[in-house]
Amino acid sequence: MGFVREVAITTTEREQLIDLTPHIQAIVTELGIKDGFVCVYIPHTSAAVSIHREVDVADRPRLDEMLDRINPDPKTPHYTKAALVAPTEVLIVKDGKLVMDDDQRVYFYEFDGPKQRRIIVYVTD
Repeated sequence: MGFVREVAITTTEREQLIDLTPHIQAIVTELGIKDGFVCVYIPHTSAAVSIHREVDVADRPRLDEMLDRINPDPKTPHYTKAALVAPTEVLIVKDGKLVMDDDQRVYFYEFDGPKQRRIIVYVTD
């Protein structure tokens, strides 16, 4: 059986990184899912989601600079950056916990803020 939940967030900066991991784990816990899958979807063209190591505040500008360097479209950088990072991620749930390395996190990327944003979380057991 599948369940859909929505997380609302408000970004406060033009480009911003927000850790979604606690929100996603809370949904898994609330639903009582022991083993299954989670799909995280960002329904916006200028925002994205990615799983990677925990990012310190000092490292965040370097990530933005990297995306600026590889972005081929200076007229609409927010759309290109979102496409490069991607709008979806899939995670495994085992024993009620997200299966991730200790230093991995699920991050929401804002590329055209500040804005009200929605994150769609689909959980199945």
